[in-house]
Amino acid sequence: MTKKERAERNYRFKRKVKAKLRAFYSWPAKPIFQLMMMLPPPVVRILSEMSGVLFWTFGYKLRKLAMKNLRIAYKNTLTDKELKSIAKDSMTNVLKTFMEGPLIVRNHKKIVNDVIIEGEQYIDEALKKGNGVLALGSHTGNFLLMLATLTLKGYPLSFVFKEPSDKGFSDHFWKLMKELNLNPIPVKPRSVATKRSLKTLKNKEILWLATDQNVREGSIGVEFFGTKAATAQGPAVLALWSGAEILPMTIKRIGWLKHKIIIKKPFLLEKTGNKEEDIYAGLKIINGVIEQMILDNPREWWWIHNRWKQSHKYQ
Repeated sequence: MTKKERAERNYRFKRKVKAKLRAFYSWPAKPIFQLMMMLPPPVVRILSEMSGVLFWTFGYKLRKLAMKNLRIAYKNTLTDKELKSIAKDSMTNVLKTFMEGPLIVRNHKKIVNDVIIEGEQYIDEALKKGNGVLALGSHTGNFLLMLATLTLKGYPLSFVFKEPSDKGFSDHFWKLMKELNLNPIPVKPRSVATKRSLKTLKNKEILWLATDQNVREGSIGVEFFGTKAATAQGPAVLALWSGAEILPMTIKRIGWLKHKIIIKKPFLLEKTGNKEEDIYAGLKIINGVIEQMILDNPREWWWIHNRWKQSHKYQ
């Protein structure tokens, strides 16, 4: 057996183990979600605070990964004490977002009405151009609430997501999407996702993409906070093919069940005729926009995600 074959076999084995672990950890998600649906909001808030503390206290590996990622992003501009503060708030905010989910589903119309939208005029201006809108996002803040808010306000919106690998949890996720009237596009199979994404833009609608996570297949190395990271080509390819404007869009917590959507001025990617160079240049611009989203609200980004997992390939 060659070295490459052994590596592939080990990778498949690790995938199977991780799938089993995900199934084990995700099975309580549904009953916990149902329990949260029945509890009063003040009780859920207290539980979210307690869960956040426990997550930070016992999540040693994730805490270590968050600190590693923060050092990559901030270099030597912040002290370890400052980085630790950001990491702690980030991990507790992940739990808050999860705990808010049942309350949003239970009473999403009222909660959505309380969401502040800054820069909403940019959506209307971009839609009038007639090429669809590619909404650029990240895993910062309660992005699911952001999508539910814009959908409830009547904007034609679809979003690409990675479907949960555990079937039970996946079925639960699809049920939630239906209750919130959201229109998700599973990232796999990729050919179907691409066709549906292009159709969304062709229909002059909004396609939301979060491109701030590590991608194994079909990615290229693009600078992210100064270090190359595996980056999905999809956003640049779709924008260049369709001529759609890119609309930066994020959401920020301003209190318990209180959020503000922040929408920035849209922009177009430049075409030079060199496909590979245009995609790379476009992704550098996109990554730069996402960097700024994170720097504007670092305590709500998922620092526990292994964003630079494949950086060694591009050194």
